[in-house]
Amino acid sequence: MLWLIVLLVTCLYYISRKKLQYFSSRGVRTLPPIPFLGNLAAVTFGKENFVEAIANGYNEFKNERYFGLYQYLVPTLIPRDPELIRQIIVRDFNAFSDRGVHIGTDCDPMFGRNLIMLRGSTWKSMRTVLSPAFSATRCRSMAPLMAESAEAVVQHLKEQVSGELLMDVNEITTAYVNDVIASCAFGFAVNSLKEPNNCIFQLAKTAVVQDTTQVMKFFGYENMKTVLKMLDVKIIKRKHAEQFSQLFKSALNARRENLAGPRPDFIQTLVDAAQGKLKQEMELDINSNQDKCTEKFTDDDLVAQAVLFYVAGYDTTANLINYFLYEMAANPEAQQRLQQEIDTMPGGEDVDLYEVVQELEYLEMCTSEVLRLWPLVGSADRRSVQTYDFGPTYPGSQDRLVAPPGIHVWLPLYSLHRDERYWTNPDVFDPERFTSRNKAKIVPYTYLPFGTGPRHCIGSRFAVLAAKVFLTGFFKKYSTRCTERPRRLCPRAFILRPAEGFNITVQPRN
Repeated sequence: MLWLIVLLVTCLYYISRKKLQYFSSRGVRTLPPIPFLGNLAAVTFGKENFVEAIANGYNEFKNERYFGLYQYLVPTLIPRDPELIRQIIVRDFNAFSDRGVHIGTDCDPMFGRNLIMLRGSTWKSMRTVLSPAFSATRCRSMAPLMAESAEAVVQHLKEQVSGELLMDVNEITTAYVNDVIASCAFGFAVNSLKEPNNCIFQLAKTAVVQDTTQVMKFFGYENMKTVLKMLDVKIIKRKHAEQFSQLFKSALNARRENLAGPRPDFIQTLVDAAQGKLKQEMELDINSNQDKCTEKFTDDDLVAQAVLFYVAGYDTTANLINYFLYEMAANPEAQQRLQQEIDTMPGGEDVDLYEVVQELEYLEMCTSEVLRLWPLVGSADRRSVQTYDFGPTYPGSQDRLVAPPGIHVWLPLYSLHRDERYWTNPDVFDPERFTSRNKAKIVPYTYLPFGTGPRHCIGSRFAVLAAKVFLTGFFKKYSTRCTERPRRLCPRAFILRPAEGFNITVQPRN
């Protein structure tokens, strides 16, 4: 028995070595990989954050147009050249139309149906159906609902904060984001600070956890799909998936039976999708080659999009607000200028909150700078669907990678946003980078907080608006202060989160 184990390990070792020579045999630079673990050993054992593993290679190969990284045994290309990034996500999108990791419905019946996992014409149809839910018109109608949720946070703080209070602000921001998604997307009126045990908030906190464990599931499906299927590993645990399904199907059915008429929110978009309807808001050019959506979707398909809304929007939107609060605490002059701008906001029931918030120029500058320093995700992924020539490894090089279909690409957003070639003093918070004059000087495709091209983040407008509505309500009444900057990123979090938490002193304004 022992010799069989030794033989098996030996065979796997040599298979691993061969796979980990993919880049070196093609003249592509890469950091030395570890057998079986590739370049993710430190991530696997909780020693560094996912983006730091990418940054190690990004900083090492400064003269390369791209370099290689192994997500365990899977060769993954990291482009450093902004022009190559443009080719991948815009010009040659048809060659990179899929996301990186694919988990089909045969592996996870719910998660495999969501927009990120869909491919080809099915993805195009679902994307077309969902786009109106995040239009400017829909977001304008949701702004007052966001303001109600933000006011609930302010009232909670009024009861809790009399002088100064050191707190982890993630507690209030996750409650706010949960209430916004519940209200604006699905028509559930909840106040998670007053009633923290409400079912939708509890489900979000237990099911929507973007930590290393979740990331390992994605890597596992890419490296050992058969094993994970045999072990019945799901991205969202089965019991949580069933709870989500019951919750959102009840919302769908309630909306279908609603005699008061449709409501301009996400769940209404799903109801329309189930009926095969298209809204005029899609503004499809009938003379273009863009596919019309004629495909109907089942309730299970629609529930998967609702779950994705929570998975993609819950932690990330809260993180945007958290880092904004932190940067204001660390930069009191910027905070004071922001509050002066917010104090000029008109009030009253007749005010178009959406337009008012959009016109706050300094708020927009600060938001853009926060997203530069702390993008919602540290990298974006793509996968080729046809053979692709990535060109020379560096200008003038004789080596070039011509990869068959299936090559993974990770776009190093976090590293690009902090590259000193494109940003002066890149680690310094400086909203002046985003004045109308300075924005024109930004090198294209070096600032991609939500990606770009056809696969860009569909909910970016919603997320930014939700953050801005919260921030205007918060800074009108409160100020923040902190004594030290976060020293390191949490190695167990998939998104960018400080290891020490978002501990900030909150105090009422005079």
